[in-house]
Amino acid sequence: MSKPVKITLLTLVIVAALVALGAALATHMVVGRINALLGDQGSAEKIHVGLAEIVLENVEIGAPPDWPARQSLRAARVVVIPQWRSLLSDEISLERITVSDYYLTLLRPRNGAIRYLPTLRENRDGQSSATDKDDDGTPRRRRAVNIDKLELRNGHLDFYDATVATPPYRVPLEELNADIGPIHQPAADQHTQLHAQGQMVGKNRRGKMELEGWVALPSHDADIQLRLRSVDVALVAPYLQRRSPAALAGGQMDLDMRTQVQKDQLRAQGHITLTDLKFADGDAPLLALPRKAVLAAMEDHKGKVTFDFSISGNLHDPKFSMDESLAMRVTAGFAKVLGVSVEGVAGGVGDAVKGLGDALDSLLRK
Repeated sequence: MSKPVKITLLTLVIVAALVALGAALATHMVVGRINALLGDQGSAEKIHVGLAEIVLENVEIGAPPDWPARQSLRAARVVVIPQWRSLLSDEISLERITVSDYYLTLLRPRNGAIRYLPTLRENRDGQSSATDKDDDGTPRRRRAVNIDKLELRNGHLDFYDATVATPPYRVPLEELNADIGPIHQPAADQHTQLHAQGQMVGKNRRGKMELEGWVALPSHDADIQLRLRSVDVALVAPYLQRRSPAALAGGQMDLDMRTQVQKDQLRAQGHITLTDLKFADGDAPLLALPRKAVLAAMEDHKGKVTFDFSISGNLHDPKFSMDESLAMRVTAGFAKVLGVSVEGVAGGVGDAVKGLGDALDSLLRK
């Protein structure tokens, strides 16, 4: 073998070794950052770092003591497709994150702000406050993160709502698939598209849910269309009858509602059909109306009531409540169709979320 050939082969071996070492160091760095992000209460059984994607298997993220479930997230598989060059810049860009076969819990406390992945977010915020500083001690600008698309596939979501019950009321959704994006942090005031569909699981039946639209952050402008079909009335009773939800024992509800937010002004229009309502025994009013009158009127309408409604208000007005307004409109529309007196209903039906804009902002930010 000639000397030039030997030199060439030696050079190739050295280059290959350096490439392998670089790949190993990069993999070690990525795995370390993922484990740091998951924190003490998070884990991934396996982490695969490839040329095109990062795959996490059997991911679990715990929850704080005040959380209504043992875990905030569990997923069989999480696939992240990064733009590798962005890791060397001031912005981290991810083409897609896909979370498959997952269990996710969300909590709406009494103040109405949506909470999600609390241990992961608090761990990251704590690390940022402790480490994101320059040598002179001044806060360092946090790297921007851009996600083109977040995909949720074949999941189960438990939504716990403390605004309607104590302990928090659980609304389960199964076979939930969603596409969300683009997502920017810090938030950019452009349209983040939302699409989700799944099944709302009640004791008596499974209903279908579909959501389509967009939200712009941080302005809170939004245009959302919600469609529910054959949903168990007992499942949504706390939102229809705030004071005595147990009085609505069964039946089904169809709902079409479009909610628009512009410059903090919310406007919603919808159409509701209630079919084959079943009422629990007792003396509690039905939809804040006299029980005897409602029962008699339902017989006359052959168990089916349909009506339109509208809601409007300012998201920053402390007297405005989306949930309360919906309950009031349902009562008024129900009473109008049945010809039942609605006197005294306007006294109010309890606290609720501050507004759709705040909820969507809390769900997508950070």
